Amino acid sequence: MCRTKHPDILVTDIKLPGRIDGWQIAERCRERDPGLPVIYVTGFSPVEARPVPDSFTLHKPYHPDRIVEAIRTMGKERPSLG
Repeated sequence: MCRTKHPDILVTDIKLPGRIDGWQIAERCRERDPGLPVIYVTGFSPVEARPVPDSFTLHKPYHPDRIVEAIRTMGKERPSLG
């Protein structure tokens, strides 16, 4: 999807079913847009969150206001693309 769409912010769970995880999704999207802000969401992660520039980690369960706040903050920090 990142090949055809240009998101302002990527929100992805770290642990996903299948052979790809949220880290890999973010890495692939950042190949096209290295400054893409990423919000990683996790209820369980066997590893400590990676220190990735322009990223934020939310731990489940979280109040919906937390993700709205994170998106607003990260969106303000991102230079305008348009």
